[in-house]
Amino acid sequence: MHHLKWHRAAAAAGAVGLSVLLVACDGSGGTDAKAGGALSVDRVVEAAEKSGKDGAGTCPLPYDAGAAAKAAKLDGDLRPGAAGAEADEPAATAEGGRTTDAQSPWAGKPGALITCSYHLGGEDLKVRTGAGCEGSAVYLQAPVIQAAGGMDSSTLKAYTVKGAEAKPGEAVQSEDGNVVTVRLDSGGKGDVALVLTAGDSGKTLLERGQVLALARAFASQAK
Repeated sequence: MHHLKWHRAAAAAGAVGLSVLLVACDGSGGTDAKAGGALSVDRVVEAAEKSGKDGAGTCPLPYDAGAAAKAAKLDGDLRPGAAGAEADEPAATAEGGRTTDAQSPWAGKPGALITCSYHLGGEDLKVRTGAGCEGSAVYLQAPVIQAAGGMDSSTLKAYTVKGAEAKPGEAVQSEDGNVVTVRLDSGGKGDVALVLTAGDSGKTLLERGQVLALARAFASQAK
């Protein structure tokens, strides 16, 4: 029952976040894809489009899992893709991009959400990168934050507000420690945020400090 409540609240939060986030950019029709080393909205959108509907075997964003694992002092390698029963799924999936489908919530509103999956033994880790022209890229990811963190509605609200208001580069970790949100440098246009999740429902085999170090390492690579 609690899980059902969480998912309903997450869906509502995600819908609100999406409507706020996906506002058409100003007259430019998008953001600069070469924003001085920043991971701009356009770069995320382009990466999402290259992944295609069926996903990809590698992460389309400039993330180095090996370097991140070393920075977090993990005992083992982060390998692409999910563990266990989900091992056959693509290592990277994407939503959004530029579409002419009038029924799509992304139509005419450049933005995207890319999920890059990794595993350490039987532990799943996901690095999600959300981007949009206006509003908060953190709110876009409210449903997955809630599910991964095992949060109730009030906890989710407090956490996403803190994450959305954080300065670029500031890591915001969940109370249980298995979710970390970092707003990224978008080059001054739009909003881009990374959300790293380890395990599920607020539980992970990793130490709290390792999850935080991983998120910070991936965020530092987003250029």
